[in-house]
Amino acid sequence: MIEHANIFYMPYINVIGGTEQFVYEIAKKYHKYDIAIIYRSADKDQLRRLKRLVPCYHWENQKVVCTNFFCNYATDICKNVEAKHYIQIIHAMYITNRVKPIKEPLIQRYLAVSDIAKKEYEELTGNKVEVFRNPLTFTEEDKKKPLLLISATRLTPEKGKKRIEQLANELDRAGAKWTWLIFTNDTNVIRHKNIAYMQPRLDIRPYLQLAKGQGYGVQLSDCEGDCYFTRECEAIGLPLLVTPIPSFKEQGLEEGKNCYYIPFDVNVGDKIEKIINDIPEYEGYIREDHWEDILEKKESTYKEDNMILVEALNTYEELKVSDGELGYTPKEGQRFEISKERLAVLLGENSFNKQFVKVVEETKEEKAVLPKKKETKAVLPKKTTKKK
Repeated sequence: MIEHANIFYMPYINVIGGTEQFVYEIAKKYHKYDIAIIYRSADKDQLRRLKRLVPCYHWENQKVVCTNFFCNYATDICKNVEAKHYIQIIHAMYITNRVKPIKEPLIQRYLAVSDIAKKEYEELTGNKVEVFRNPLTFTEEDKKKPLLLISATRLTPEKGKKRIEQLANELDRAGAKWTWLIFTNDTNVIRHKNIAYMQPRLDIRPYLQLAKGQGYGVQLSDCEGDCYFTRECEAIGLPLLVTPIPSFKEQGLEEGKNCYYIPFDVNVGDKIEKIINDIPEYEGYIREDHWEDILEKKESTYKEDNMILVEALNTYEELKVSDGELGYTPKEGQRFEISKERLAVLLGENSFNKQFVKVVEETKEEKAVLPKKKETKAVLPKKTTKKK
């Protein structure tokens, strides 16, 4: 038998979700009130953090005795519950999301998490609904910004894959709050909840700016000739965590001034506390490159290849396709530049036989001349997967 004062029934505790967060915040804020949770299935990480706060029971047809029985969506075990109050919690927008309400005769009270959720449920069912907003706890520790690390690298042995894993473990052991963004094609090579893989970009400088004052650029290679990533960090004044290789010292990286050196075996010892709590601040700088000393001083006659300004039609959204160069589905009316070679594809020479853009402006150098259709049809990007 399961017996507690307040029992929350959450049949399926998924990896992420608003209702999952609701149950956790209830447990976190009100665990002193003899709260328990009953579930049918649960993500192991969600369950682990809940069990630190309140008792959690896997449903196995036990008899349940409580004062307040709170149902999140499902009410299917109410017949096994002996409660003084049977309460349904309304999390969703029942009309907007076309959710069918559950009819359970034992339910005595309905609690909605917002005014609009209350309004829709009352309109749909005629039941009186009260508003009890989602609880949320936020400590001073929660308000602290996490250490932000940025890397742009292959995750190969010579680029320090093993050291990245070891440094992540050192940060965990020190109790640091941290997030590590790694721009790479080698996704999911290292699995850690605080490491987020980012699509490679031609310009990551906005992310380096984001980390300034809050973290580091990280490059833990065996060796480097002259690493562009660390040079870019240095140019904007982002401190670095690097291995003690000659090129980094030649670059002007000094311990405690604009970097911390991470030993090849990543045995950082007490230095980890400095890394976490004493982030260096310095003005960015760029070293001279001296290429003017060798290049012949002859004026270039090159003119940039003509790009054509186009405007997206609603065809992208109608067919739910992503533009191959933009990497997303442009909205009708959005303007962007394309090459003359690609114009034919977007004007209809594609697998859909549809026009996706219209020309809105010619380049200054010459009027845009639309290329003739080729015999071989170019293919637009594949259809994006529809959301379920």
